[in-house]
Amino acid sequence: MTERLFAFRWDVDHRVCATDGLPKIRAVCRDFGVPNTFFVNMGRSTNLVEWIGSGMARSKAKLADREAVHLIKKTGWPRFVIETALSRPVGLSFVPLLQSLQAEGHELGLHGGMDHVIWSRRFHELPDRVLEADVEESYRHFVRHFGKPAGFSSPGFYSDERVMALLDNLGFLYNGDAIGGEPHRATVAGRPVGHWTIPVTLSGPRTIPFLEFHGARGTPESEMLQQLHQHLDANESVVLYGHPCYEGVRDKILRQVFATVLERGFRFVTLQTLAERLRVVALER
Repeated sequence: MTERLFAFRWDVDHRVCATDGLPKIRAVCRDFGVPNTFFVNMGRSTNLVEWIGSGMARSKAKLADREAVHLIKKTGWPRFVIETALSRPVGLSFVPLLQSLQAEGHELGLHGGMDHVIWSRRFHELPDRVLEADVEESYRHFVRHFGKPAGFSSPGFYSDERVMALLDNLGFLYNGDAIGGEPHRATVAGRPVGHWTIPVTLSGPRTIPFLEFHGARGTPESEMLQQLHQHLDANESVVLYGHPCYEGVRDKILRQVFATVLERGFRFVTLQTLAERLRVVALER
């Protein structure tokens, strides 16, 4: 009988993720005795220059989005304004907290470069050298504080072959830059490279996390859990993702999700564990 594996990956992209979400997630994981994967934004998550002007119009449009929850709604206006003005880094500001997550058996991965907003809004405009320098700076900070990361995820799932080549050069084991489909070897110029792509298997539309989408839509919890049941029953390996500043602070529903996963016979693993299993299977073929 094939072992059923479940991974919950978190994108720690804003300071509120660390201050509000991580403590509650840690408590839930301790109570259930399970590991999770946390992709850490080492740089800043807000950018005043990007937010004003045309960026403000984009933010207003996102506030009206009924399928997702905008960052302003997650943080509240006062903290959003303060963080946008100060542009303080995320990962570099919470090193002891993140190290304590590692000590408890959770995986830390790298989430983009040093400016989450630039990556999310202007990724395809970034010159190759700028993108490379950005990732390498973030990588150096991460290694200094947490050791060599196995996994990488791009903000907003904005990624391309430039990123895949960078990750291969830096020796990453996997990336999480996909939604839907099966795990597969990452490719550059049509050829497989040395690391894996491990997709999120269940989400809302676009790149909206599953729980956030249903929260924004006001879906009854029973209906949301039924959709989760159906996905779990149809798959042997499941990956969900979310943000600690949204799903993480809703620890009641998070506990229901974790309990459901365990009741369906799944074992919680990190994405690194999934990637290591993929590598072993590939070597055996």
